[in-house]
Amino acid sequence: MRHVVESWMQSKPIMIRPIGYVHTSYSDIEVSQSWPRGVSGYIEILPEYLDGLRGLEDFSHVIILAWLHKVTEENRHVLKVRYRRLTRAGINLEELPEVGVFTSDSPHRPNPLAVTIARVREVKGNIIQVDGLDLYDGTPVLDLRAYTPSYSIKDFTIPPWYQRLLEKVDRWRGQRSSSP
Repeated sequence: MRHVVESWMQSKPIMIRPIGYVHTSYSDIEVSQSWPRGVSGYIEILPEYLDGLRGLEDFSHVIILAWLHKVTEENRHVLKVRYRRLTRAGINLEELPEVGVFTSDSPHRPNPLAVTIARVREVKGNIIQVDGLDLYDGTPVLDLRAYTPSYSIKDFTIPPWYQRLLEKVDRWRGQRSSSP
């Protein structure tokens, strides 16, 4: 089996082309700091993919698969990370366990792909107005999927350390929403 995989990898490079690009008026820093709510913006779909948008306006959310074009070559070799964005919720970095990158949503990874879900505000021509973006202006979009119940998992498990982090984030959110 290994020989088949190696043979295929040598003979067939994976070629992916963007179907569109993210546009937002927010700076990279503002986008990075917008978690957990995200920012507003739009996705401009290339004209040759316009027919692929038919019916998207009837869905409340869209799943966006994007290429994180600003991740450096050095950061594509990162295999262990901490959930650093949780430090914005008042969690100390020392409290965050070091985990494998494939258990996280860190942008630093061998193939810097992003999967994000955004609220669809409007679809007009080749423009999709969205809220809840966590992608930088100019980010290449590789694919879109309407969010449907088939993507919702109700019976899942997470490790106890992750549950404790979620509880801390929930307390932080509660404190923020009760602040004037």
